[in-house]
Amino acid sequence: MNSLQLNLDRRVIQKHSVSKEIDQFMLQNQVAEMNRFKVVTCTLEAIANIFEHAQPPLKHMIVILHCDNNKVIVDLLDNSPFKALVQPNSCPSADVHSGRGLWIINNWMDSVRSQQTVAGTHLQLTLTM
Repeated sequence: MNSLQLNLDRRVIQKHSVSKEIDQFMLQNQVAEMNRFKVVTCTLEAIANIFEHAQPPLKHMIVILHCDNNKVIVDLLDNSPFKALVQPNSCPSADVHSGRGLWIINNWMDSVRSQQTVAGTHLQLTLTM
């Protein structure tokens, strides 16, 4: 299994193309284009949600991608207090201000897990190919 680790903070995200780095890593691991699109979209949505909704506001997080010939696993680790995610049963309507990204993540990924760690919160996204 091949892995890529990104140590992110708000400044890095604004100046660095995280999506290109993630996509390039998966391309090197022969991940199909549609699966790369799903992983990049869901990872960026999760990163944005974590930075936006974490209380107190986060300064940094760690993103680790693992790739083998049958799945991609994305681990997002941060030091925010654990807060259980409420999974939407259906896609929120256009007039609702939030929730669509979480709905997309839950419908595009094969597994979405969130758990408390000794250092904060661990969100894991898995896509089986």
